[in-house]
Amino acid sequence: MKTPIIFRLSPNTILLQWEPVISEEVARTIQYTERLLKKHFPSVIIEMTPAYTELAVHFKKNTDVSAFEEKLKGIFQKDIPTLRETSVKNITIPVCYETEFASDLAAVAKYHNISEKQLITLHTQPVYHVAFIGFLPGFPYLTGLSDTLHTPRKRTPETSIAKGSVGIGGNQTGVYPSNSPGGWNIIGRTPLNFFSVEKKQPSLLKAGDTVQFEFISKTEFELISLEVSSGRYQLKTQSL
Repeated sequence: MKTPIIFRLSPNTILLQWEPVISEEVARTIQYTERLLKKHFPSVIIEMTPAYTELAVHFKKNTDVSAFEEKLKGIFQKDIPTLRETSVKNITIPVCYETEFASDLAAVAKYHNISEKQLITLHTQPVYHVAFIGFLPGFPYLTGLSDTLHTPRKRTPETSIAKGSVGIGGNQTGVYPSNSPGGWNIIGRTPLNFFSVEKKQPSLLKAGDTVQFEFISKTEFELISLEVSSGRYQLKTQSL
């Protein structure tokens, strides 16, 4: 993995940019870089904003950013951020793919000339990697969607997509954490809450986690919804 190119975005912000290829390796490299910078520069960094192939680093006022850039280059020479073996949390996300929750399932299946059952199987098989959280608070951008399911976004976005809707947009899949306009193709819905300001970690997922979707029936959807509402639902997780 090559070291990133460094750009100055503002007097107090730099951008680290890797090769423009969306992949698990690049995502892991960015996540490792975040940990590296938090370790070496905890007193001058306000926050970091990751994307698929970039990482913005925001500094406190009066930080000598030029000096930081030189130190950073030295660190990259000694410890090139790359894919590392780390403990990863895998989260199972229950999804109901029945028609009332999946307004575009039939259209996506037709687009790929496969059955709806095949589409669901292809969507639930992979282990997806959370590259970053964006667009809406708690919205996970996931890598790992089967090439067979890559589907163009809608030409005209919907004015309202229901909370928990699972969609496909291009080569990505993700979950809408709240009611929102959107242009992704909706193929199912999860009863889980993906964002809550009342929790210590507001976002259900974070960059570096992995996700696997699990098919559930409408009855199971309703039961899990009740458990989530009452605080009794136990999230299925395991360490990889």
